[in-house]
Amino acid sequence: MMNSSSLSATAETQNEKNHRRNLSNRSSAARLLPPKFATLHSWMPSARAPRRRKSRKLVVASLVMFGIAVIIITAIFLHFDKKGRPHHWDRLIPPDSHDYLPPSWSKLRVFKGGAVCSDGAPCAEIGKGILSKNGSAVDATIATMICNGLVNMQAMGLGGGFMMTIYDRKTQKSYFLVSRDMAPLAATADMYQGEGVNASNIGPLSISVPGEIAGYRTAHEKFGRLPWEELWAPNIELCERGWNMTNAFYSDALEAIDLIRTDPTLSKIFLVEGTNELMRPGGLIKPQKICETLRILQKKGAGEFYNGTLGKMYIDDLRRRGSILTMQDLNSYRPVWKTTLQTNLSDGTRVFAPNLPSSGALLTFVLNILDEFKFTSSSLEGWNNTIRTYHRIIETWKFAYSMRSKMGDDLFVDMREFVKNLTSKDYARSVKAQITDERTWSDPVHYGAGKELREDHGTAQISVLAPDGDAVSVTSSINMYFGSGIVSEQTGIVSNAGMDDFSVPGRVNYYGVAGTNKNNLIQPMKRPMSSMVPSILVSPSGDVRMVVGGAGGTKITTSVSFVIARHLWMNNTIKEAMDASRIHHQVFPMVLAYEYGVPQPVLEGLRNLGHRTSRYGDRGSCVCGLTQINGTVYANADRRKDGDVYGTNEKRLLKF
Repeated sequence: MMNSSSLSATAETQNEKNHRRNLSNRSSAARLLPPKFATLHSWMPSARAPRRRKSRKLVVASLVMFGIAVIIITAIFLHFDKKGRPHHWDRLIPPDSHDYLPPSWSKLRVFKGGAVCSDGAPCAEIGKGILSKNGSAVDATIATMICNGLVNMQAMGLGGGFMMTIYDRKTQKSYFLVSRDMAPLAATADMYQGEGVNASNIGPLSISVPGEIAGYRTAHEKFGRLPWEELWAPNIELCERGWNMTNAFYSDALEAIDLIRTDPTLSKIFLVEGTNELMRPGGLIKPQKICETLRILQKKGAGEFYNGTLGKMYIDDLRRRGSILTMQDLNSYRPVWKTTLQTNLSDGTRVFAPNLPSSGALLTFVLNILDEFKFTSSSLEGWNNTIRTYHRIIETWKFAYSMRSKMGDDLFVDMREFVKNLTSKDYARSVKAQITDERTWSDPVHYGAGKELREDHGTAQISVLAPDGDAVSVTSSINMYFGSGIVSEQTGIVSNAGMDDFSVPGRVNYYGVAGTNKNNLIQPMKRPMSSMVPSILVSPSGDVRMVVGGAGGTKITTSVSFVIARHLWMNNTIKEAMDASRIHHQVFPMVLAYEYGVPQPVLEGLRNLGHRTSRYGDRGSCVCGLTQINGTVYANADRRKDGDVYGTNEKRLLKF
């Protein structure tokens, strides 16, 4: 069997032969044309007429370019029919379902103690083990995050950053820790001028200063109960033993296969030895270098990365690849404690959401508006009620995402008045009054939209509820699958692509929209806007009602609010709310994205209201949700990813 290089060489040789034969074969080719195409022979170039051939080539090239332009313009105008459906809507494979999907394989788990939800299955078990040792909610969270940085290293890890919301049951106070990555000291707003179109999301210039490890230390110093070393021990054991590749990881890795093949460390870990092929699900993953790094951090602490030899090795590796990061960047990094955003819903439930530069303000804005609609279980009874309910939710999202394009890091930009409005009940009512059940609008200006929206992909969510009633919701990210695509060879740390979350003048984002948000421009040591919304809902009595958050870039806010609304107001169990096929709208593009399983009658009803729809084929978003009702914890790991839930004192359910 020929290998790929020999096949390529064969193809090139054949092309050269074809080219050499070209002139002599043209007249023969013309003779083979059917009679009705005989006139084509008049413009086929001849070896005896080089000048005419050159001019005819120009004419043909012009005609081809004109034809392509016509096709593109026609495609834009004709992609949707009059009802907002893509013209291929009836050829979707599989076709849209006529009814709701049956319950998924994921289990509704019930506990009479604490619980940990992670989108990395072995990690939830590690977190539960920490709780069983009387570890705090933060202890369990950190241990679970270290694990997730291994088994989901395509989405998060030591080279990234996170946002963490914490609730202390005893004091009924909440805390918000910002430990996301920051722009390097050498970064400037115009640093990508003259660089490649993907320089902000792939390669050395996409790397920002990682905050993950510093955040572990900061959270543990304030809320940790077990020794630092104990949080690392089970993860070192897992790392050295190895773990099996999951289907979800395999799917993500396929999307980033070019990055894996390009980076020496990723290639060594994930490609089948002696080939250029990705290992299959079930394959054993054993990343030696990162295991060594875990041992160093266990013994020497976070300072070894930000001020020690480990950090120097990391920086040296990145500098050799063209990064602008320096040891001064690591020395200067500091996580920040901030106040959480709080809103009280009409039933007395308190929502604690993360502050800027997260999207927590958007989540509170959405929930305040949805609260005004007074949804109940009947809101999903029958197609008409469901269509109206979905339409109201979609319109709320469109107003919310129009606001997102104006947000930024409040340590650099004064956002106080802006956030005050977004969390105001009166403002929510004024926006709700602009939503009509009869129609939608296709002009972003109607919703107050700016011109920008960034997209991030590599993200992971962990939700923890401890037996003592404390809770943590945390979202961590390296921004794109496998971050920048650059791994430190000496440390095994996957570096982030955090710079892509900033607005970059003169560049288009993931959806081809210009980066014009002045509040999110690059500045040294500034954090970019994020879609993260790790949140905790608390009952009037002070007990945790819900711990929730999600992964999935710009789909995070819509998916989390969708799950909250269905569970809190529409009488869904947490599993039913998580299983439900999702919808998503973010204004840019002006299209309602939906997941397979949204019933055809609902989609048709939404199209009749003016919504243009498009079904997405990827995972979209992944939510981790824990709920507590009368002292019993109900938990579910999203069916869309290979996660799991573990807890203490598990109870069996006969049915759900």
